[in-house]
Amino acid sequence: MSDPDVTTVVVNWNTVGLLDECLASILAATPPGVANDVVVVDNGSTDGSLEHLAAAWPHVRVLANPENVGFCRANNRAIRATRSPYLLLVNTDARLPVGGIDALLRYFEEDDRAAVVGPRLVYGDGAFQRWTAGRLPAAGSMAVYLFGLDRVGPRALRRRGLYLGADTRQPFRPAWVSSAVMAVRRAALDEIGLLDERIFVYMDDVDLCARAGAAGWHVWYAADVTATHFMGSSSRRATGRASPEALRALNRWYVRRHGRAAGLALRATELAGFTARAVLHGVAALGGRPGSRSQAAAHATHLRLALERIDA
Repeated sequence: MSDPDVTTVVVNWNTVGLLDECLASILAATPPGVANDVVVVDNGSTDGSLEHLAAAWPHVRVLANPENVGFCRANNRAIRATRSPYLLLVNTDARLPVGGIDALLRYFEEDDRAAVVGPRLVYGDGAFQRWTAGRLPAAGSMAVYLFGLDRVGPRALRRRGLYLGADTRQPFRPAWVSSAVMAVRRAALDEIGLLDERIFVYMDDVDLCARAGAAGWHVWYAADVTATHFMGSSSRRATGRASPEALRALNRWYVRRHGRAAGLALRATELAGFTARAVLHGVAALGGRPGSRSQAAAHATHLRLALERIDA
């Protein structure tokens, strides 16, 4: 039996309500003639996910972990258990468009150094999701993001922030793309290694793309392909609404990669940026601007997180 053309990996942890639409979108996005080995890795779910998969999706391969081993270890288990030349990582809260798989794989055909490809992501209502791609974390990219220079600054700064400053339909090569939907060339993983299993969740995509770029591989933002990523709640669109664990993971990864001195410089930038944001939203809240009070509180939380000790 020949190897499949692509393996699609879905990591599930107590999201049984998302599985049907996710898997249906993967099947609908698989073009005729393409053998897609769909693998669900379950991280010790207790919500009936395994029973539902067995009853509703008997042809989908399921790898069951007895406990939640994290995003990276779960994906790596599926990668090691499969042999296709291309991999597609899809979150349970993501939906692929019809024709999306073929469009993503085309980047590998057109660029033999393409290692990672990520599509443009939108929320459920179609609004652009700027957390899709960006530059590697550093004091400079963090400052551009925190002070809004990627959105209101000179054109030269629009792509120099931690996240995308503006929507675009023109494909380009950023430093990283989101693993909410991520296509990967297996040959690149054979060279640079799998996902870093020291990372439980968050920063897995940045780390993988950084290692790929350092080894001379290319990362592509496929802006001509649009997938939907719900992210659990539309409130996460608001600046400062990302999980506190995301900031902790970023700082931990940065210190591990660049050392504690560089980590202090990054956190100094975070302190300045989150302080400025908390003050501005606090003033706006006093003026009665809707949503400003919760924004100020969110930035104050991140300000406290920037002061935490980092255990790399």
